[in-house]
Amino acid sequence: MQIRWELLVAFVVAGLLTMASVLVFAVFIARKTGASWKYWLYGAVVFIVQVVLRLPWLIPLNILLRNVLRSSITALIGFTAFAALTAALFERGGQWVLFRKFVRPEERTAANALMIGAGHGGVEAFFIGLLIALQGLNYLLLFTLPPELVKGQEQAIAQAKAVFAQLAWWSPFMGMWERLSTQVFQIAATILVWQSFRAGAKWFWLAVAAHFGADFIFPLLHHHTQRWLGMDFGSLVTEFGITIYAAIWAYVAWRCLKVANSMQEGEGIGDEHPAENP
Repeated sequence: MQIRWELLVAFVVAGLLTMASVLVFAVFIARKTGASWKYWLYGAVVFIVQVVLRLPWLIPLNILLRNVLRSSITALIGFTAFAALTAALFERGGQWVLFRKFVRPEERTAANALMIGAGHGGVEAFFIGLLIALQGLNYLLLFTLPPELVKGQEQAIAQAKAVFAQLAWWSPFMGMWERLSTQVFQIAATILVWQSFRAGAKWFWLAVAAHFGADFIFPLLHHHTQRWLGMDFGSLVTEFGITIYAAIWAYVAWRCLKVANSMQEGEGIGDEHPAENP
């Protein structure tokens, strides 16, 4: 079995482009709105904090239940729903706390909310892009490690090579595509949380529902489409779905911003914050 250089290059390029997209989103928002970069950091911190609070117990639970999840579709659906709900509550709830406790009312602007969303989705995309690029390094090492270093691991290495051999050369770009769509969704969901401080708690719960839907629907869709269509085309179908889903919520967020802009121009409440305690 020979190394496939096109696959190796795809891993590296897809990973680097994913990491670069984080900067593109942030720079675009900063230049268009004048938002401070500190709000990007605020959004990144919220994401990191929820990871620290949530994954240390969710990952061991997943490992503990892995045999049940493999054998029972009901258990898989239930666990996916639980994981999706906790992600939605921790991430959107963390943003609500950020807006409520750490952002002064006069700083709760649409521009700053956009930047917080870019930081929230951006830090996640950066690390996933790094992992994609490192997959290329792992792939290269499978073929270049000296025999004395892999003695006793020949079967595991052969299995790993077989997994990589099944991938189309463009497969790594599916991860990049997903992160682009996810960053759009994260910005949109952040706008919904921000909107809850202007128009009531229903917008916060809408953000939670949107996030739950993303984390519940698409892991299950990916699981089944890969079984039905194969690894590569299953991923392709899933990414199309994620893109459409992100576009729908981006439109909802855009409508919120449009209404907020009209209010600031004197058609409504302006800079008041009637939902201070949504």
